[in-house]
Amino acid sequence: MTDAIFTREGSTWMPTSAAMGPWGDTLHGGAPAALLCHVLGEAVAPEFQLARLSLDLFRPVPCAALEVSVRSLRQGRRLCVHEAVLSSGGKELVRASSLHTGAMAVSAEVSPASCPLPPQDSLPEASLADVVRSQSGRDLGAKDGLHLRLLVRRDSGLDGGGAGGGWLRLPLDLAPGIPLTPMVQLAALADFANGVSQRRLEEPEGRIGFINADISLHVLRMPAPGAVGLVSRNQHSPDGRGVVSAECWQTDGLVARVTQTVLAQPA
Repeated sequence: MTDAIFTREGSTWMPTSAAMGPWGDTLHGGAPAALLCHVLGEAVAPEFQLARLSLDLFRPVPCAALEVSVRSLRQGRRLCVHEAVLSSGGKELVRASSLHTGAMAVSAEVSPASCPLPPQDSLPEASLADVVRSQSGRDLGAKDGLHLRLLVRRDSGLDGGGAGGGWLRLPLDLAPGIPLTPMVQLAALADFANGVSQRRLEEPEGRIGFINADISLHVLRMPAPGAVGLVSRNQHSPDGRGVVSAECWQTDGLVARVTQTVLAQPA
């Protein structure tokens, strides 16, 4: 199997089998999130660092040639804002915006909060698909995909109960010759906040689950290489709308927060 999520030919990005999701011939949301984070990062000067990445997932992303267009919305001395559009065959699929900021030294010292997850080495590691199968009996299927490549050290959740946490890492390159940097991995993992806290309800008409329509990643500090601890919760209203809230941790403290708007659908 390939060790990259995409291949690149000029300005075109072609998904590999590793980019797929378990829902047919469309990509997992983590794949376009990683791609857009990478492209937006390339569009800014190296002294600017990502502070916020927001994505609207308009349509399922097909396993087809993809193009990304980027434009600058604001360029200042301390911050810059860019927008990127992911499209295929002339159809817009995902729109993203990024806020990058320059560093400014401050004198205040903040004591980092302790990570709420147990140490990584105390938990067994398995693919997301295997963990979901063992916890809920659900078979995510497919021969390859991001849900089979993502490695999880589960602490709780992944059973449809609406909350969960664990250590996640994605041992892939973005494309041949383009490594998955810690920041790009963080963007990909932000899409899994819903999966870790997936909520499923038993209704008279059958099982109801929730799928995210967007991703908003707010970065406190640059992630280090290695796994990210994701602690997530899904809360919903009676009219089928939900909000996922998650924290991203590493052993030395909080790295980022994630929010998602999630919508009810047949599970």
